[in-house]
Amino acid sequence: MSLNPDAALQRVLLAEQSKPWRTERVGTIARLLAEVAERFLQHGDLLAHQTAERMGVTPGEVWLETIFPSVWGLLSTRRGLLASARRHKPLQDVKPFPRLRQRTEFGGRPALKVLPATLLERLLLPGFSGYVLLKETSGGTRKASGPQATSRAGGLALCLLPFNLASIGVLDVAHLLCVRQQRVVAKVSEKVEFVGPLLEQILAPLIEADALQVVFGGPEVGASLAARPEFSHIHLTGSARTAATVAQIGGPEKLTSELGGATLAIVFPDALATDAGRRAVARQIAFGVLANNGQHCVSFQIVAVPASDELAFAELLWHELRLAASRKGGTIAGRKLVDAAVARRLEAWTASLAAAGARSTPSRPQAHSEYFPACLVQGISETMAIFSEEAFGPVAGLLPLPVESFAEQAKAVANSARLSGDLGISLFTSHPHSSGIRQLALQLRHGVVTINTYPGVAFATSLPWGAGPAQMSGHGWTHNYSLLPEDELEKVVLTAPLGRKGFGPIRWEDPWLLNTSGEATAGFGRALVQLTLAYFLKRPWQLAQAQPALIRAIRRREAAARRTDRMGTQ
Repeated sequence: MSLNPDAALQRVLLAEQSKPWRTERVGTIARLLAEVAERFLQHGDLLAHQTAERMGVTPGEVWLETIFPSVWGLLSTRRGLLASARRHKPLQDVKPFPRLRQRTEFGGRPALKVLPATLLERLLLPGFSGYVLLKETSGGTRKASGPQATSRAGGLALCLLPFNLASIGVLDVAHLLCVRQQRVVAKVSEKVEFVGPLLEQILAPLIEADALQVVFGGPEVGASLAARPEFSHIHLTGSARTAATVAQIGGPEKLTSELGGATLAIVFPDALATDAGRRAVARQIAFGVLANNGQHCVSFQIVAVPASDELAFAELLWHELRLAASRKGGTIAGRKLVDAAVARRLEAWTASLAAAGARSTPSRPQAHSEYFPACLVQGISETMAIFSEEAFGPVAGLLPLPVESFAEQAKAVANSARLSGDLGISLFTSHPHSSGIRQLALQLRHGVVTINTYPGVAFATSLPWGAGPAQMSGHGWTHNYSLLPEDELEKVVLTAPLGRKGFGPIRWEDPWLLNTSGEATAGFGRALVQLTLAYFLKRPWQLAQAQPALIRAIRRREAAARRTDRMGTQ
């Protein structure tokens, strides 16, 4: 049973006073992380179906966006700890630089190649490469490395969980426990309290070890906890307004945060040169607009396209949006948002865009209770609210740019003071490894730059996650599974091939895309989690069984996608 906030705080405080968490053995923490990861599989179907019913998504999306990233992150954190210290050593003896990175360069800048971190990641993401760019001094020399004070803080941390994805909160908690070495009180968002009891069941090993307590309540509970001096650190994922309030209550020196923004996708002319390229880009962007019904911190909100391709691409993108939006969980008439107030806000927001001269498809989109339709907006400009305010819903605008100076114009938009946030951005091109694209990736202000894929995909990999150096979308890094020196990290870049992935003649579509749903996608997600557990926990017999099961799941998903494409809807 959950404790009230005061009792929960006292429970972890007494545990910390009795035995600081940083003195716990690495082997014990590794065991707890493995147990939690396995409980995600045990409770996966229940979590998937309850979340799907309450949030208006599909069980397959929950498996791929909540369960798999949680399992991958927990086991990657475990791997990082075990690579950094022997099992009998205390957590405080973990070295900040494990042998998990490849020193390299990216666009002439010092970098660490972090992805693929494992053979499994190489197989799951064929052709993908992930880099961590390191900060430089004014003289061009990297700062002397050493453990960051905040990464070895100890004590107690308050974690304010977001409503949109349970995996965000789970991985934030794992980061606080294992990187910052703090016991945690985690407050569930009042908007999704249904997920709290499920999280308590899944996180039970950590709760029983007095490493974590989960609490409930409204904003007043969060504010009350943030004011408590027992917490030496506070982390939240949410809005800039919430972060400002918490900083005022608890003190800005205590706070790290991830806040989102208006996410931009830049589609280069070469990406649209072929039918296959156009379709691949449209499908990726449709996914980025509609994943979790647009309620991601990096949901695509603005799409920069060559002006000469705007009309044709708008038609193709709208087709893909309709195809994805009509999947199980909703229709083109509306995608379910967290509550009716958010849907009404989007109705007023899109009406204000229309009043400023924009035009939308469908015209005059309206809220119906907590539902709001997928919406494509054209005729936008940098002076409109679509640049300065995060929609946090299924709305995206097309921004045509001159072909002759496309790259420079796109960079100016991306780095414009009018564009809100600096968390994630995507580039789509048929030349992902060209020097021009690499230089552009370096020049963008964003913390997470992805090439030919959605920024949210980086969230589910071995890459760190955080805002850009200007800290417009928050402060601090999470998902630091390799225990990298966080004060030296500048940004991450994830590159991928454009279009279908695979090896040699074997090619498949990215299975996380939304052009199909149902058991085929849920089955793929479940098989993926089973394989991940078997691989990281070194269980040869289970691994031998999981590999063909995953291949069969991919084939079923591919067949379902082809049927959906032929029908044009689902």
